[in-house]
Amino acid sequence: MKKRALLLASLFFCSAQSLWAESKTGGVDLSGNVDVVVGYQHDDSKALGTLSGGQLGSFRGSTAAKHDTFNFYLDQVELNINKSFGENIRLRADLDFGRVLSGSGRNTDTGLTGSNFEIEQAYVTLNLKGAELAIGRFNAPIGYYLIDRPENPTISFSPTFNLLPGNMTGAKLFYAFNDHFDINVYAVNSLADEAAFGSGTAGGTANPGGFSSYSAIPSYGVRIGFNWGSEDKKSTFGLAYAGGPERFGCNAGTTGCNAHLTHIAAFDLSYKITPSLLLAADGLYRQDNAVTTGVKNDKAFGAFALLDYAANDAWHFYVRYGYVQDRTGFYFGSSQNIHDFALGAGYQITDGAKIKLEYSPTLFDSRTSGVKSSLSHGFAAEFAYFF
Repeated sequence: MKKRALLLASLFFCSAQSLWAESKTGGVDLSGNVDVVVGYQHDDSKALGTLSGGQLGSFRGSTAAKHDTFNFYLDQVELNINKSFGENIRLRADLDFGRVLSGSGRNTDTGLTGSNFEIEQAYVTLNLKGAELAIGRFNAPIGYYLIDRPENPTISFSPTFNLLPGNMTGAKLFYAFNDHFDINVYAVNSLADEAAFGSGTAGGTANPGGFSSYSAIPSYGVRIGFNWGSEDKKSTFGLAYAGGPERFGCNAGTTGCNAHLTHIAAFDLSYKITPSLLLAADGLYRQDNAVTTGVKNDKAFGAFALLDYAANDAWHFYVRYGYVQDRTGFYFGSSQNIHDFALGAGYQITDGAKIKLEYSPTLFDSRTSGVKSSLSHGFAAEFAYFF
C-alpha cells in the first residue's frame, strides 16, 4: 500500500510539474486566488431566522435570537485553467476548493452534500464567425455581483444576489454587435444550481441533487449589454431575463409543473462617473409560479446601489444600500423587508494581494402583523491573494 501511495504521489507530482511547465510556455494558463474572511455578527433578540442573513450570512447561515458569532472562514481556494486550441477553440475551468466546516459551503457544492470541492466553471468556447458559443458550466450573466467574492468592491453581497442564478450548466451564445452593444443568450438544465430555495419537496424550487430533480424542459435567459466610455471610464448597463420550469420534482410527474414557470427580470449597472468614482447597482423582480391550485405565487423584488471611490492606487472607500421585499417568505424564510447597509474600505497591499474592512448593519422588517423587526450588526475583514 505504501509503495502504491508513493507511486501515485510521484505520478501526481510529475503531472503537476508538466502542467506548470506547459503553462510557462503558453500552452496552459494557470491563475487563481485564495480568499479568507474573519468577522463578527450580532443578531438581536427579535431575529426572524432570515436565511443567509446579515454580514456573515453566507457563512453562518440563518439569523437567530441573541446570536453572536466571531469566526475565521476559508471562503475559497480557486484554481483557474485556460487553454487555447488555435484561434477558434478555448477551454476554461475554475476549480474551487474549500472546507464546508470552515464556512466555504457557498462555493463548495453549495453545502448541499458537504463536498469540499466544486467545479465553478468548466466550458469549451467555440468562435463561430464572431459569435462565441460556450458549452458546459458557466457563471450566469445576470446581476452586478460576481460569484468570486474577492473580485467585488465589497466583502458582503447585497440580498439581491441571493435571488439570482449563480452557476448553470448548458450552452450560452455571446455576440458583440459593436463596441457598444452585445447580447448573451443561453439554455440550461436549471437556474437553481446556486439558488436553492425551499425544502426540496415537489413544487419547491430547490434541486438538491440528481439529474432527475430537473425539469425535462431547459430553463433559459438573455442579457442585453450597453457599453460606453473611454479606457479609464468604461461603463456598462445590462437588461436581463431568466426563466423556466424551476419548481422541484418536474420529472416526478407533478401535474402542471412545466406550465407554471419562474420569471426573473433584472438590470445591472457599472457606471464610472469619473476615473476614481464608481456607481454600481442592480435590481430585479422574481416570481415563482405555484404548481398547486389556490396557492399564492412566490414573489420578491429588490435593488441596491453602491458608491466606490478610489482615493489613490492603494486605497478605495465604499458605501452601499440595498432593499429586498420577500412577499411570501419563500426566499428568506419569512415575509419581510430587508434593508441592507455596508460601509468599508479596501487596501492594495501589493500586486495580487489586498485587504478589505467592512461594517454592515442589516434591518429585517417583518411584514407579519405583530412580529417585531430585527437588527443585525456585522464587522468583517477579507484577505485575498491572486496568483
